[in-house]
Amino acid sequence: MKLGRLIENVESDGEFNFQDIDIAGITNDSRRVKPGYLFVAIKGHKINGHRFIEKSLKNGAVAIVSEKLDSHNKRIPQIIVPSSRRALSRLSCNFYGNPSQKINVIGITGTNGKTTTAFLIKSIIESEGFDTGLIGTICYQIGRKRLPAQETTPESVELQRFVAEMVASGIPFAVMEVSSHSLVQHRVDDISFKTAVFTNISSEHLDYHETITDYVDAKIKLFENLNRSSFAILNADDEQSRYFAGKTKAQIVWYGIKKNADVKARIYNESIDDTIIRLAYSGMETEITIPFIGLHNVYNVLASAAGAISLGFGLKAVKKGIENAPIIPGRLEKVPCKRGVLVFVDYAHTPHALQVVLCTLKKLTKDRVILVFGCGGDRDKKKRAMMGTIADINSDIFWITNDNPRSENPISIIDDIKTGISPGRVFHIQTDREKAIRAAIVEAKEGDIVLIAGKGHEQGQIFRDKVMPFDDKNVIKEIRSNN
Repeated sequence: MKLGRLIENVESDGEFNFQDIDIAGITNDSRRVKPGYLFVAIKGHKINGHRFIEKSLKNGAVAIVSEKLDSHNKRIPQIIVPSSRRALSRLSCNFYGNPSQKINVIGITGTNGKTTTAFLIKSIIESEGFDTGLIGTICYQIGRKRLPAQETTPESVELQRFVAEMVASGIPFAVMEVSSHSLVQHRVDDISFKTAVFTNISSEHLDYHETITDYVDAKIKLFENLNRSSFAILNADDEQSRYFAGKTKAQIVWYGIKKNADVKARIYNESIDDTIIRLAYSGMETEITIPFIGLHNVYNVLASAAGAISLGFGLKAVKKGIENAPIIPGRLEKVPCKRGVLVFVDYAHTPHALQVVLCTLKKLTKDRVILVFGCGGDRDKKKRAMMGTIADINSDIFWITNDNPRSENPISIIDDIKTGISPGRVFHIQTDREKAIRAAIVEAKEGDIVLIAGKGHEQGQIFRDKVMPFDDKNVIKEIRSNN
């Protein structure tokens, strides 16, 4: 694409050495620059991309977009912009031909439930025979191509490329998890959403957003950018939803259990295997057997049903899609173990998520709930004591272990968790996660439930200077095979 066309509608503070040259690609990572590329220098949370302009030029960059003038090469075009992140979003949208205008994009945001809701909406749409792309925490899926996710919502240039690939493949729907980071960092600024779904809000990512108000305001950006022909799917039972409703021009569809809602449900039966509900919308009802457990998953089903309804799908499709939904990796995923003991792996890594999952399991057993958990390093330290308190109150016996310690000392993380535990409470500390899982399962007796929390679908453990292969499910399966 010619540079002049590429920078159309990009807010600029000035152009230097402009030449209408051909641009072969765009990146904000100097290591990915190839000959003919435009390099966008972004001042990130930890790394300032302006320091890598010279490296990008050596790798073949032929134009630069940055927030300040660089003197390394005065012969190539340089565009100065007030915000490199906003510019990257617009440039990426232009380069890939504004692909989200040619596909129905459904965005899902909230603290918990994004992944499950995304998988369920995808299942509903596909139950009617429509191919559906997926971008989220577990993977990116474009037709038959499945890529491991590097982050919940990729950077805008990758995001626009993925959506463009979906359009080129003839895929009519795309379901996307939208993180608070991506909203603040302008990654989705130039994505046109047909429907946006809000799940819930609880304390999370305060190491980045600093206050809960900032965190909520980040989520609201998704709904502020909707137009009048779009739909906002809001949780009637979450008090933040009223605030969201006041910030959007979109048509609102409410879902819930406790309060009046457009899409609502009554729970008929709960067991350790599934949940049966009566789902109602617009004077019609259908009985649905949800292949998951827990009240939180009823809300995920309601959110996905409301989202699908906004796209024109009926209750028949909702029922079929929910009842035939695939196992969602690491989301209260039951992993077969020794006789009489139930083991679940769950991604719960926030206080609210851990409490919800523990209460769900406690409700479904007369015996003990045994817990293995930890907290991630280099992340919100304020939640660690809260996690300790929740483990103390809601489990019968627990092990504190490593999650992803990253650059922190694992013992320091555990010490932070311990401050939330009541004096005299008996618990175990085992920094080796595999040994902690083994000890918990050995302790379990027939009728007990073991919850391995925090990492869910993840297949690696992040330390200061390395990432080690690690999968909670593989440890459990190995224990099973040796019993």
